[in-house]
Amino acid sequence: MRVLHPLPRVNEIEQEVDLNPKAYYFTQALNGVFIRQAIITSILGLI
Repeated sequence: MRVLHPLPRVNEIEQEVDLNPKAYYFTQALNGVFIRQAIITSILGLI
């Protein structure tokens, strides 16, 4: 099971969970950045 969280985490997930290989919330947040960049680029007509 993967651990997902939209971040920022405020006293919801212990920092020790970051070391767990199933903690995917940083990957989830990074993918969100790429999606937002693509949407903004598309809206501005740069593609």
